[in-house]
Amino acid sequence: MKLFIGAKALIVHEGKVLLVREAAYDEGVSTGMWDVPGGRINPEEPILEGLQREVTEESGLKIEPGEVLGVFETFPEIKGEVCHVVRVFYKAKALTTDVVLSQDHDTYEWVTLEDLEGKVLVSSLEELIHKVLG
Repeated sequence: MKLFIGAKALIVHEGKVLLVREAAYDEGVSTGMWDVPGGRINPEEPILEGLQREVTEESGLKIEPGEVLGVFETFPEIKGEVCHVVRVFYKAKALTTDVVLSQDHDTYEWVTLEDLEGKVLVSSLEELIHKVLG
């Protein structure tokens, strides 16, 4: 079983958090669900450098990482193989705000707690959004 380590950012700007909706792509496991920017860390890459790289790749933003909000694991099937994915979620401050999405996502929204109603979020994300905005 492959092990992946990921870093994700709950990017806060003007009392809102950035959500991105996953598009259909070859390694996607949450098509149509809302998530926060971030992704897999490369071997030998410091986690905060990988977090900034992934956030910039997925959203075009620069951030200032803050506290760790939580660590969660999943066992998704990626390309027909069950994998172990451990994700570290950080609170982050937006240093830039002009979002430019990668092909992995088809839309984005800056949301408040009230905006979450009706959105299908990836697991554990709602509790983390409440933690940073509540």
